[in-house]
Amino acid sequence: MANTPAMSLTPIYWGLAGLLATLYLARVGDPPGRTRTLLKTLSVAALALVALIGGGFILLVIALLLCALGDFFLSRPGEASLRAGMAAFAAGHLVYIGLLINQGGGLGYDVLRILIQIAVAGAAGGVALWLWPDLGEMRRPAAAYIAIVASMTLLAIGLPPSLWLVSVGAMLFMTSDALLAGEQFKLTARHASRRWTSPTVWTLYWLGQALITAGFLYPVK
Repeated sequence: MANTPAMSLTPIYWGLAGLLATLYLARVGDPPGRTRTLLKTLSVAALALVALIGGGFILLVIALLLCALGDFFLSRPGEASLRAGMAAFAAGHLVYIGLLINQGGGLGYDVLRILIQIAVAGAAGGVALWLWPDLGEMRRPAAAYIAIVASMTLLAIGLPPSLWLVSVGAMLFMTSDALLAGEQFKLTARHASRRWTSPTVWTLYWLGQALITAGFLYPVK
């Protein structure tokens, strides 16, 4: 693919995305508000712009935009926003699944990757069992979401070696989701652990999205 003037600006947009993510990290513990919502949403929307300008797959762009929409909803208070955020992220993961299948994702082709996939499947089941007593009416949507996230991660682990950054990014993404679920359903709003869980969740999540984006844009030759 020929380099275009727009593509030459890709490093600038990478820097913008990183700056927005860092600014949000500094506000991650703040109460819900417009600035916090804007920073969180734009941090991932900027990655979608990177993917678009950088000549990435259209499915990658769509998945990132759906995740940015999920970030918008999750930055707002209330169960309705939580449900909307989960739905947007589930849709984003389903788009990722389509992209991963198209790029060769599947069962690991060596022993190490198969073992990692088994560990990931076990971890997903463990998280579901851990959360189950506290989910209440959210049990069905949460179970569906966990299954979708785990499927996306398993497919990513089975990608060809040239896309190893995508595999790592997907595992960071899943780890972030597991911590976020624990924060949402196991910790109270004033629990002391949120001082480190919230920044950790955001860091793992944004880095995961960034690595997935970079992995598809710059596959190892």
